[in-house]
Amino acid sequence: MEYLIKNNKEYNNKQIKDFYNILPSYKKDKIKKYKNKETKINSIIGEILLKDLLLKHNIIYNNLNFYLNYYGKPYLKNNNWYFNISHSFNYIITTISDKEIGIDIEKIRNTPLNVINYFATQNEKKYILANKKYIFERIFKIYTLKEAYFKMKGENLNNILKVEFKIWGNKVYCSDNSVNCGFINDIKGFIIAYCEKRN
Repeated sequence: MEYLIKNNKEYNNKQIKDFYNILPSYKKDKIKKYKNKETKINSIIGEILLKDLLLKHNIIYNNLNFYLNYYGKPYLKNNNWYFNISHSFNYIITTISDKEIGIDIEKIRNTPLNVINYFATQNEKKYILANKKYIFERIFKIYTLKEAYFKMKGENLNNILKVEFKIWGNKVYCSDNSVNCGFINDIKGFIIAYCEKRN
């Protein structure tokens, strides 16, 4: 697994506009639908990071054919690389791997506690509620793991309660033992989780 993280303030309007112009039409259409300007910018930067990561392996972004699965997840056909992109506020992360991978980034922030009823199992709720001081950090740790897992699978979140995570210290255990999961601790105040298929 390789990844790049950037702050959207590192890119100027010309860089963003120029790259947008070379995007595949379906990606342009998706970006146009976003109402939030920062979301549009972050989506374009995510593609720039993908280009930069693939270039390290002599893969030219403009030569690639992107396809969408049933749930709308983009993938590369006839290529040995998998990728995933996520953004939150002004940060964007893109990852590539030779195995199926999902990544998610979220800013730690106050959120209504009842949200855990929508995505956390009973054991995960116990973990979240066990430490009041870090309750919001724990909410986003579990949530980003769930997001990363289903992004890896290329599915929506309908079955979010069917996978369970346990966090012990720096280690993450998934009820689906075909997956490696963990955190990237590069940006203070943000949680970044990844899930990657094992060999």
